[in-house]
Parts: sequence; C-alpha cells; structure tokens
Amino acid sequence: MATIRHWLLHQLDIKNAFLHGDLVEEVYMEQPLGFVAQGESGMVCKLHRSLYGLKQSPRAWFGKFSSIVQKFGLRRSEADHSVFYKHTSPRKCVYLIVYVDDIVITGNDTAGISHLQEHLCRHFQTKDFGSLKYFLGTEVAQSKDGVVISQRKYALDILQKTCMIDCRPVDSPMDPNQKLTIEEGELFFDPERYRRLVGKLIYLTITRPDLSFHQYSNGFWLRLFL
Repeated sequence: MATIRHWLLHQLDIKNAFLHGDLVEEVYMEQPLGFVAQGESGMVCKLHRSLYGLKQSPRAWFGKFSSIVQKFGLRRSEADHSVFYKHTSPRKCVYLIVYVDDIVITGNDTAGISHLQEHLCRHFQTKDFGSLKYFLGTEVAQSKDGVVISQRKYALDILQKTCMIDCRPVDSPMDPNQKLTIEEGELFFDPERYRRLVGKLIYLTITRPDLSFHQYSNGFWLRLFL
C-alpha cells in the first residue's frame, strides 16, 4: 500500500521494551546478586513490572503498547493485531506496524505521523531511525520510483557466522532421498547454535518463496527444499 500510494516509511525502536509491561498476576524472584538485603537471607522480591526472561513479559508489553497507541486514537486491526491505523480525515490516514519493539509508521498524514512519534516519545524511550532501511532482516530502499527490498545482508550474515562465505554454490544442496535417524552421527557440541541456524534458514525461506520453491529451466515442476 505504501509503495502504490508513494507513502514514506518511518522506523522507530523502543528501548528496553519488556521493562514497560505491567504485571497482572503476582510474580516473585530471588534477590539478585549484589542487591541482597543485609541480614535478610531467604527474602524474595515481588515484581510490579515485567522483566526480560519472564513468560508474561511479551503479553504485558504488548498490552501496555496497545493501550498507549489507542489513547492516541489509533485502532487495532481485527485482521492483524500488530497493525494499528487512524483515519484523521476522509483522505488522510496513519498506519503503524509493530513487531515486539520495532515499529514502522506510514501514511499520508505528515502532521499526524509527527504527533504520533511525539506521543510515543512521551511514554517510552524511543530511537528514531528516520526512513525505513532495515527491518527484520530485510533491507529497504525507497525512491520516487518505488520500494526495493532485499535480504542480501541477512543471507550473507548467515554464511559469515557458519564460515561458509567462501563456499561454492551447488545445484542440489540436499539429497531428498536421504533418511536420517537419531542413532546415526555424533551429537553437536553446541545444539543451540544449530537450532538458531535452522531458525534463521526457516525465516529466510518463508520470506523468500524463490528459495523455498525452485523452478528448473528444463521443466515446469517445483521442488520443495525444506
């Protein structure tokens, strides 16, 4: 929509987002190292705000953020709860998209966008990145002719972290008939590193259909690589 209507895309970031959430249920934690009360061993702390690592933190933060932007007059989309919008007049509108603490704002109401940014700054510690350039692993280049998106940097970062930046590409990255069992092979020294890599590759493929499905030049069939 922003590309078709030539709207500018603005990017904001909320610092320490999860620390803003208000807890509804009672949560206690051990006294952190270095802050143990003198002679009060066995005491615990009752949390009034969410902390990173709590399972309640994401919901508490999003609830706080939703209430703040709705106080400004934005409405939450019923189709996608991460999208908020406001029609300031029959021909003016503002859209906000949030993913955890990353925010994209667009629309054709320049004054409304500025007021929204000021509203967020009054309630949270925000960082204004200006026009949208990099969002969730996607590079964005805006011009008067349109918007170009690319994941080149994201893909190169994966190759760099796996020490495969200098490897030669192959046409068939995996044998589709190979059977894997849990008894074969040795366990990874750092399984979490492997899981993170798999997650990055899954994200890359679901945002790039040309990688998930490859159409060969000598046929009209699609092959699923995952």
